[in-house]
Amino acid sequence: MSQLLERAEAGLAAMQEAQRAYDDAMWDIEDPAFAKLRHVHIHLSVTVGKIAKLVEPADHTDHRGEAVEVGELRESLASAVADLLMHSAQIANLVDGDLGEFLRNRYRQNASRFAPDSDFAAL
Repeated sequence: MSQLLERAEAGLAAMQEAQRAYDDAMWDIEDPAFAKLRHVHIHLSVTVGKIAKLVEPADHTDHRGEAVEVGELRESLASAVADLLMHSAQIANLVDGDLGEFLRNRYRQNASRFAPDSDFAAL
């Protein structure tokens, strides 16, 4: 588990670096930092709304007892999932945080509550 998480942490560090470059080139609201945080939050809210709009019809289908093929939502959800990652990196960068460290700590916290004997609890 530790090696897998180390690989994830390296990827997340690269993602944060890429996001810094993206923001330098294309992000309008940068300063003060709280203005950027507020604007990122707005984008996150819009993104969550897009996901809800995509999933809501399938929820009705499921409620009627009909099968829902989640894989069919892949293409529709792709940009929203990418947006979630981008905005997570933006927030981590704003607070000089490390997404890999944040993720490792969250896995450990959840494991201590839900699966204390799992490999995640030992992270």
